Formats: sequence, structure tokens, C-alpha cells
Amino acid sequence: MAKNDNKKMTLEEYQKKYSKPYNEKAAKSFLFIFAAAIGIIIIFCLFSICYKIYEINKIAGYISIGVAVLIYLALYVIPLFKIKNTKSFITNVDSENIKQAKKYNKKLREDIADKMIDLSQKATDVSWYSEEKIGKLAVARQTNNDELLKESLTDAYKTDINKSCNKMIRDHALKVGVTTAISQNEKIDTLFVVIYNLSLIKDIIFLYGFRPNDRQLSKIYRNVIGDAIIAYGLGNATSSMASGVVKKMGKGLDGIPLIGSAINTVIDSLAQGVINSTLTVLIGIQTKKYLLKEYKLQNILDNVIITEEELENEASEMSSNLKQDIKEEAKKEKKDLQTA
Repeated sequence: MAKNDNKKMTLEEYQKKYSKPYNEKAAKSFLFIFAAAIGIIIIFCLFSICYKIYEINKIAGYISIGVAVLIYLALYVIPLFKIKNTKSFITNVDSENIKQAKKYNKKLREDIADKMIDLSQKATDVSWYSEEKIGKLAVARQTNNDELLKESLTDAYKTDINKSCNKMIRDHALKVGVTTAISQNEKIDTLFVVIYNLSLIKDIIFLYGFRPNDRQLSKIYRNVIGDAIIAYGLGNATSSMASGVVKKMGKGLDGIPLIGSAINTVIDSLAQGVINSTLTVLIGIQTKKYLLKEYKLQNILDNVIITEEELENEASEMSSNLKQDIKEEAKKEKKDLQTA
């Protein structure tokens, strides 16, 4: 843990330096809208593919609809549900909720450690965490040592988990690159880009044990939508680029149209694969960045102290709110008596 993370500061200093107030209701609304938009994109792609199959063969078309429903549930609904139900740290605080936030974050750290320990013991094929890191977490939990737990988690995030996350991002990007290079169909490309990106977000969140806050997650989903739009329009763009490359290779290819066409296809495929895989890498890096930021902030928040002035302001604000509530209730009671 960095030395600056252990520095004591007041709530006012923390808010000024780290906490940027935002409308949580608006963040939840945008999160819902972007998540729904991803679902609509997947439905559009699946419908287009099923319709194409139906035009070729009706029986195969009906079968493809059933397969499409299973794909939608397994690769969109379930991942989204898992992401939504994963907890996030509370780092955007004020004098009213800072104590509850610290208590909540402490419990979440313990839950994350327990999950890692449990996973390493039960899943023998999972090599995300080394025995050394898990051993430190186990000691911290057994001794109920919160400081050791934070240090052990921080160490794990910087080493084992960072390495596992980078490998996870590379693997998903490689799959996206290969699949979109081979498919040569904008709807299939778009479908795979969205599905693999969503899967990557889910896997990284599962690896770290918590998710970004609603505002951050809505930004990630927005970028997934942007990647889908790019993947859909990439076919024409790369095709034009490939044609230009073939033309620059000389007039000799004009007499051999088959070779020219083959080179055009190869360049087109490679360009699409490279661009789509790069976009997937950026989604993974963004998700990882937000998680590390939130983990750092909740560590810093643990060292925030509430001054007497802040407590007085809190009491004054609560008193003012209570006074307003009493006035409103009194007016309501008076109105009820008059109408009775």
C-alpha cells in the first residue's frame, strides 16, 4: 500500500481531492439504458442471423431461433445479472454516510478474501491466486486482522491478480480478433464483439471480487455499444482500405483477378481482426482501471477522520431537515383536520 494511502485526512480534504459528487439515480438510469441497448444489439444480430438461415431452410431457421434464445440467456442475461449482483465499494461519501461506508467496505473486503480462499480450495483448475497470497489472506481472516487483510489484498491485486487479469484480457481479445477475421459478416462480427466484451467485463469483475460503481459501469457499457457500432461498420471501411492497398500493389494483379481478390480478403480480414481485438483490450483495461481506482479510494477512506466542525455541520443539517419535516407534517395534519 502506498504511503499516501495511510495519511490521515479530514472528510473535507477527501471530498475535495477524491470524491466527485454525482447523481446516483441518473447513473442507475444510464446504466439501465446502456445495458438494455446492449441487449437490443444482441437481439438484432441474432434475429438477422436467424432470418438469413430461415431463408435458406425453414426447419433450420426454426432450430436457430431456439439456439438464439439460449445464446441470449447464457451470454447476455446471465452475465448481466452476475455483474449487477456483484457489490461495489462505497467511495463517494459525505458526513451522513461515511461511517456506514467504512463499515460496509470492511465487510466487502472480508467477503472478497473469503471468496478467493474458498475458490482456491474448491477449484483446482483455477490458477489466478498463488498459495502464498491465499495463505496471507487466510491468516488475516483467522486472526481478524483488518490491516493485514488490506495489505494482503493490495499485494494480491498488484501481483497475481494483475497478471491473471492481463492474461484474461489477451485471451478475450485474441478470440475476438480471430473470430471477426474469419466471419466476414458484419452482424456476426458485432455479435461476437458484444458477447466477448460482456464476458470479459464479467470475468474481470469476478476475478477482483467487486464491480465498479454504477457511473463507471455505465461508461464501460457505453463503450461496448460504441465498439459494436464500429464492428458493424468496419466491413465497408476495411474493404475500401484493402482495395486501395491492392491497387497500389501494381497493375500486374489486374490480369490475375483471383489473386487480387484473395489479397483483398486477407487484408480486409486482418484489419477487422486487429481493430476489434484492440477495442476489446481497451474495454478490459478500462474495467481494470476503474476497479483499481475504487479499491485505492476505499483504502484512503479508511484513514479519513471526521472533525468536530464537520460533526457540528452534520448536526445542524439534520436539525434543519427535521424542522422542515415537522412543518410539512404539521401542515398535512392541519389540512386533514379541516377536510374531516
